[in-house]
Amino acid sequence: MTEREWMNRAIFLETVAGVPGMIGGMQRHLRSLRTLERDHGWIHHLLQEAENERMHLFFFLKQRHPGIMFRILIAMAQGIFFNAYFLMYMISPASCHRFVGYLEEEAVHTYTVMLESLDQGRLKHWENMAAPEEAVEYYAMGEGAKMRDLILAIRADEACHREVNHHFSDVPSWQIIE
Repeated sequence: MTEREWMNRAIFLETVAGVPGMIGGMQRHLRSLRTLERDHGWIHHLLQEAENERMHLFFFLKQRHPGIMFRILIAMAQGIFFNAYFLMYMISPASCHRFVGYLEEEAVHTYTVMLESLDQGRLKHWENMAAPEEAVEYYAMGEGAKMRDLILAIRADEACHREVNHHFSDVPSWQIIE
């Protein structure tokens, strides 16, 4: 894949990846209000995950600005995924977290293959490209951070999201809100 194809893939995936955390946080927030019980930090964590995915998107958008057709495709995918995930989260939050855990595993794999392509010299334009300033600040990467450093940081985030979502899917439902 070329840099442009990788960029399109990353942008598209990150626009959808921000949905589960927002839905999970929103539904858990509403449940906590309904049941008058504490959430024990899940809401905050899920909303942070959604925000982190959104930041990934904006780091990539510093390098590519999708056209109208790409944006329409994003809106359609988001609309379908948002509604389907919202309904499924109402039925089985644990299954949704397991699903997201697997999606995050795929994201880790995608970024790993992207790094391999970069390391093998197939992404020449990215070899010496500086990481966007916002990413350097967000991750406290320091001066001289390159695109490779950014991809490593994003992959680490995705690995963390994978582990947390698999953990959330393993928590018995009676422990979710006490």
